[in-house]
Amino acid sequence: MAILSTTAASTVSTAISAPPRVWLRVVATEIAIILVGVGAYLAVAVGAADRADAATAHAGTLVAVESALGLDVEADLATWWSGGPTRVLIADAYYVTAHFAVPIVLFGLLVLFRPAAYPRYRTAFVTASLLGVTVSWLWPTAPPRLVEGFADAPIISGLENPYAAFPSMHVGWAVWAALAVGALTANVWLRALAWLHAVITGVDVLVTGHHWVLDVVGGALTALAALALARALHPAREPAR
Repeated sequence: MAILSTTAASTVSTAISAPPRVWLRVVATEIAIILVGVGAYLAVAVGAADRADAATAHAGTLVAVESALGLDVEADLATWWSGGPTRVLIADAYYVTAHFAVPIVLFGLLVLFRPAAYPRYRTAFVTASLLGVTVSWLWPTAPPRLVEGFADAPIISGLENPYAAFPSMHVGWAVWAALAVGALTANVWLRALAWLHAVITGVDVLVTGHHWVLDVVGGALTALAALALARALHPAREPAR
């Protein structure tokens, strides 16, 4: 595994100063990996409509657990947040844009400035995403906005599998992003900003009615587990910053 890790890191490092054909090969490989993930997601999403009853029942299970733990705060948060139309638009925009923009930027920065760390964080990202898709397929879960009648902004409709609330991969990707920033820089403020993004994402998915509190916890744990696996597969130490 260490040999594979070194080879992957070397490939990315070499590609930066290599001829265009090498760049194209590396980019094609990365795109293929992304397409596999997108394909898996779409495969789950296609059959989502037929699993509404199971998804609603599973949501009920989460509600029962949260009620027992005193964590059932979703309805109160959404009601409070929806009192300001501007706040709703901001939250929905953040939900859509930051989710995709942040990982794209970080992948670029990893390739350019931490190529040795890139394979580890690429593996962690893909693993977390596939874990999320697998869990949502095996245990579809309806979000609060569908169970409790939350208003759903048109900007969100049709962009996602409506019954993939658990775990929250919005939170999973945000936690991954915070960890990736830790590999990119030792600057305390930049690291804090990355974790602030993770916290904001967690609050965002709650106030917009897209996730339960336990979805947030599940998403964070998924990202941490994925990075732990990636570290086992890519044990080489990252270069000193």
